[in-house]
Amino acid sequence: MSDATMEAIRKSRQILGNPYAHLDGEGGFSALPARAEAENYHIPSRLELENPYAYQNGSGGFDTEEALEVKPAKRVDIAETIKQSLRGLRGKPAEAARRLQEAIWRDREAIWPDGVPEDPVAMLDPEIAIRSIGFDFFMEETLGQFVFEGEQFEVAGIIDRDRNTVRLSRQLPFVTRRFTAAHELGHALMHEQTGLHRDRPLDGSSNAPRSKTEVEADQFASCYLMPENLVRSRFGKIFGTKKFVLDDTARFFLETGGVNVDEKCTSLRGLARVLASIQTFSGRHFDSLANQFHVSIEAMAIRLEELGLICWQER
Repeated sequence: MSDATMEAIRKSRQILGNPYAHLDGEGGFSALPARAEAENYHIPSRLELENPYAYQNGSGGFDTEEALEVKPAKRVDIAETIKQSLRGLRGKPAEAARRLQEAIWRDREAIWPDGVPEDPVAMLDPEIAIRSIGFDFFMEETLGQFVFEGEQFEVAGIIDRDRNTVRLSRQLPFVTRRFTAAHELGHALMHEQTGLHRDRPLDGSSNAPRSKTEVEADQFASCYLMPENLVRSRFGKIFGTKKFVLDDTARFFLETGGVNVDEKCTSLRGLARVLASIQTFSGRHFDSLANQFHVSIEAMAIRLEELGLICWQER
């Protein structure tokens, strides 16, 4: 895709107020590039010929496509290339998440023609990924309610494999919507269920018994939204270590930052929650890890434990 086409897409998105305009349901780009490239041919050719009426036919129209042999710009088939790289990953959530991240990084300039995000976390937006694998994505005011084990819940997300659509409810907090979207993305990549599939609100904190496919979709969401290397890197920058040990020095820094260690850190999970949520340590202020990755405190705490980034030391 030419620079002129990318610029045309960028300007059109600004006018429409829609950063996803012209990204079609299959992960490619719609007709705008073809028109933009044709327009780029008209003026230079007329100038070169010194004929302002070049390519105008006898009916007052234009025969530009025949005269110039202008062909539609080649569609950037992101969806197909991504799907090819993700074949054979059923039951492998961590590997599926890693390969999708690599595919989106590889095609980043096509996905974001008006500028690739500087923050790599912004590139992990599950809506972008859902669209990039050929699904349509919709936000709805509500998706209704359902009853589970005697409790009534708002339907958080629906995936329809037959129509290649994902729908999310606006009734839920941002981090819940984000994790649920990543969960549905996991279903789209790894599972072959047909028809509609409804999910309850998810933020990565539930440990209730669930089916194998639901557990896999949760694992995918966690790995996708919180990539191992990125979490390790940011954890190290914040705490100055590859593994946080609750020793006397660490206890001192936590307490001077306002954490009641005896109350909050009575277990490994308690310590993980503190490290996922604190915004000051060793005299420095920062966005918490949970905020940086746009996930719940519990989801980040679980991820820190999974990656072995914290160690409990008895006093």
